[in-house]
Amino acid sequence: MIFNDLNFILIFLPAFLLSYFLASSYYKNFIILIYGILYYIFGNINHIENIIILLILVLINYIFYYLLYIENIDSVKKIKLFLFVLFNVITIGVFKRGIIVKTIPNGLSFYTFHFISLLADSYNRKGSEKISFINFIQYIIFFPKLLSGPITRYEYLSEQYKNISTDSFIKGLYLFSIGLGLKCLLSDNIYYIINQINVYGYESISILTAWLGVYSFTMNLYFDFAGYSLMAIGIAKMMGMNLPENFNLPFNSKSVSEFWRRWHITLGHYFRDYIYIPLGGNFNNKNLFGQIINIIIVWLITGLWHGFKLNYILWAMSVCIIIILEKIFLNKVYSKFSLIGRILVIIFIPFTFLIFSIENISMLTVYIGKLFDISSIKNIREFMYIFESYWKIFIIGILFMTGIPRRLSEKIYSNKYLMLILAIILIIVSCVMININMADTFKYFTF
Repeated sequence: MIFNDLNFILIFLPAFLLSYFLASSYYKNFIILIYGILYYIFGNINHIENIIILLILVLINYIFYYLLYIENIDSVKKIKLFLFVLFNVITIGVFKRGIIVKTIPNGLSFYTFHFISLLADSYNRKGSEKISFINFIQYIIFFPKLLSGPITRYEYLSEQYKNISTDSFIKGLYLFSIGLGLKCLLSDNIYYIINQINVYGYESISILTAWLGVYSFTMNLYFDFAGYSLMAIGIAKMMGMNLPENFNLPFNSKSVSEFWRRWHITLGHYFRDYIYIPLGGNFNNKNLFGQIINIIIVWLITGLWHGFKLNYILWAMSVCIIIILEKIFLNKVYSKFSLIGRILVIIFIPFTFLIFSIENISMLTVYIGKLFDISSIKNIREFMYIFESYWKIFIIGILFMTGIPRRLSEKIYSNKYLMLILAIILIIVSCVMININMADTFKYFTF
């Protein structure tokens, strides 16, 4: 079940909120657990194997967690952690390769990341109190973050379970509605540009259409995942809980490195805390070669996490190369000419998202060729047709990637009645669009 499904918006979410608010404080955690289980069951009603896989992995990883928790010999504990993490990594690989089932179980990568964080934190003994099996399940299956994050540490949520407040319901509803609008009104409509380019065929498009497509791929992905993240944060806030921010105006960045600190923030923090730092991190900034090796490893893992396909590896390595160049010398250039860093973000990042979005390498090669085919500028008939048809949504998309909407939204936060009115309007309009176009699944569900 996806957040932009009418069954979720009009039936499941209202039923959950009604049950949640009617329950006493003592039973609220129980309601969260039950509805988390129901959410995954309803979303996989035609794929029972996904439910079985989740339950088996929860049981296995709790056993792993318990074995780590009770182990007191450091050398043995380290071996156990390595083997348990390796099991989870292999599990992701097996399912992404379609060895057991043809499709990847919903949320596999994200709930496996949460398994690994629990195991790593158990190894480091973060939080001396042992986690009960019920609390373990509740953390994993917390439905706002279950399928696509934000990736959240156990202690971040567990403390909030103890002091749940419902004072932020309207703000949460408002954030949910904005996220729904980003997905249904922006991302899904911008996809029509991409679809129109696909109809013409990459071999036939002009250089202008090719670059229009580059930015359309970027905005489609941006609003899809930023929308999901805001919806997840909004649902949690309606419950009186907080999930971490996942996007912070990434296209306002002054470098590619900064962009990736602002995009999918929780994933970046996860790789930093559980891969980059354990590998040695920056080696106190003394060993540049070691830093570069660690950056390459992290980005290679990032590419493979998205899928065992060549375009994801090419995407990850292209980003990795620029980040390394920034560390070696580009940051010094940016310090004198900051505009260069901003221009690189605006041009290079969308180019990498093109690589990310087109899985067929031969088609990707054709498309990249069109980006530099100056001679095709004489033939812009298809560009004029596409741009005249969709220029409004394209311009609005660009506007919503700036800080202007956020500053306006922050002013609205002070007026709960205005927030409520706008939330209702956005939800109604989005539901109408969903009814017309049908719900399009979130792209990160496939990872």
